[in-house]
Amino acid sequence: MSDTALLGGGGLAAVALYLCSLLLIGWFANRQRTDDSARDYYLAGGSLGVFSLFFTLYATQYSGNTLLALPGKSYRNGFEGLAIMFAVMAIVAVYALFAPRLNALAREHRFITVADFLKWRYDSAVLVRLFNLVFLITLLSYALGNFKAIGLLLETATGGMVSFPVAIIGMALIMGVYESLGGMRGVVWTDVLQGILLLGGCLLIFAAVSAYSPENSVTRFSGLSRELGLYFTEDIRWLDFVALIIVVAFGAAVYPQAIQRVYAARSPDTLRKSYRFMVLMPLITTFPMILVGMSVAEWQPGLAEGESEQVVILAISRVAEQTPVLSGLLILCLAAALAAIMSTIDSALLSLGSIVTSDWLGQRDSRRAGRITTWLLMLLLALLAIVLPQTIWALMVFKFELLVQLAPGIILGVRWKLLQAPAVVAGMLVGVALVFMNQLLPDQPLGQLSGLAGLILNLFVALLWPRRLPAND
Repeated sequence: MSDTALLGGGGLAAVALYLCSLLLIGWFANRQRTDDSARDYYLAGGSLGVFSLFFTLYATQYSGNTLLALPGKSYRNGFEGLAIMFAVMAIVAVYALFAPRLNALAREHRFITVADFLKWRYDSAVLVRLFNLVFLITLLSYALGNFKAIGLLLETATGGMVSFPVAIIGMALIMGVYESLGGMRGVVWTDVLQGILLLGGCLLIFAAVSAYSPENSVTRFSGLSRELGLYFTEDIRWLDFVALIIVVAFGAAVYPQAIQRVYAARSPDTLRKSYRFMVLMPLITTFPMILVGMSVAEWQPGLAEGESEQVVILAISRVAEQTPVLSGLLILCLAAALAAIMSTIDSALLSLGSIVTSDWLGQRDSRRAGRITTWLLMLLLALLAIVLPQTIWALMVFKFELLVQLAPGIILGVRWKLLQAPAVVAGMLVGVALVFMNQLLPDQPLGQLSGLAGLILNLFVALLWPRRLPAND
């Protein structure tokens, strides 16, 4: 990788201005709170409309994985990343199965966390503890991957002037301030700004890389079309491809932060309208990043796995070197990447905080407890991200393999009255055990199939478990 800094003094000043705007948003969101309750802090009082809900879903869903892990995977394996694009489109269909009904239940029973729904639906302390344990593991993995992404991004963009640890600690402090000030309201308002930056940045990166590719556009389009055709006829491992789509689509739909946004929507109709806009977003966000990763593979083959997750910055640097007049515009791309990563981390931390304060500590009405938890978790995760060696892609896949094991208990639980706690617990334990066994074996014999295999066993156990009439309708 090049040691040339993409960000000079002017670029750093622009990024600093952007970060200060986030602090200002957090302060203003704190001024707009309606009360000091945990529901206002974690759900913005259930007041999100179509516009704010769409952008907070978009900014949270398209994270550091989109800007770093996915282009890196495409650099190494070409069109295999298309599975993520189709999965993100499929998430909307999964939401349609349960989210509007869950929103109505949340408004009726004043749910704050996923555990509130589980307690109401299943009346099982064991089930709640197991779900929260899996949520804890997946949210830690989710936040760690994105903390690593932010460290790589700033270290590479500044040519090492801002080191990996300093970047992570600095961003953690900024996110801790605006999240502890504004809670969900502050996170959502920053997500609107970050979502706009992300959308514009992805399109600008793709346009710039395409315009300044070493090959002309006709030759390049022909080559990509031919490679795509070969991928879907000769090279594709169909079972792995389909498994990744299913695991990501159902796993992402039951993110704790996704469920919190379901709770926070103003009404079921608000949810439906927001989801309609989400269906086509992968075509203008995910797919361009896949092509950028493949473009860098043409320019500079042979990068190591860790280095390949920095290919977006390498592409931006190349364009800036060839056409200095575009350097100012390309700062927007860096801001978009920062926006995507920060919106993901703050959402994960907000969900983690709600689990710790509301479910574990029982502080359901304390905004102060939420703020303290936010700071402790933010600093802990920043330190772990500095010392742990996992790649961003590996962390992303692992979290989805675990999360999808919770989908039957939530999605079927909303729609199927006969499903009971023992069946959910037994199915989840079987699925999670299979995923962990595959991770612990040296060669990981199931590969990307472990999540889907665990889900199939999970459903098999849950559906065949003896049933009785539920306590709640």
